[in-house]
Parts: sequence; structure tokens; C-alpha cells
Amino acid sequence: MPNDMMPNDMMQGETMFAIDVSMPVTTALQGAMPAIRDRSARDDLLFLERWEMAPLEGIGPALRVQQIRRANPELAEAIRAEVAGKRPRGPMPR
Repeated sequence: MPNDMMPNDMMQGETMFAIDVSMPVTTALQGAMPAIRDRSARDDLLFLERWEMAPLEGIGPALRVQQIRRANPELAEAIRAEVAGKRPRGPMPR
């Protein structure tokens, strides 16, 4: 990729990480996934996990998350707590 097309972060030597969106990140969801056979339920829970990490703006995503939490309250709370524990406190370092 030519330098003029690279994101500024990459040009400044910062490390970029890729997340496989088809695999759970939290141990809470990793433990629950083997028991979930329905693909749409798996997709919903992965959406919830990603939303807890980086919430999307808009009413649609918020309503979807609310429905997923209502259907899976214990798992949703475990995911939320685990993600909150991994978030850096205070402003992001530059």
C-alpha cells in the first residue's frame, strides 16, 4: 500500500490489531458458544459483544442490543462486566 493511502496511525508506526468478528473475544461468550446451535442467536451474541466494546450510534443497534440483553440477561451482564474490566480508564494515550 503506498504511503499516501495508509492510515495516519500506520504511518506513525502504531500497531493495528484485527479482530475476527466470527469468534467471541470475552471468556463469557467463549464458554457459552458451544451450547448455542442457532446461527442467528450466535450472530446476535457476537453483535452484543462487539457493541459492548464499541457501541454503534442509532436507534436500530440500540434496540437490537436491548432485545438480546432481555433474552440473555445473565450472559449479557457477564459480557458487559468483562468488557468494562478490560477498558482502559481515563483518556486514551497518544
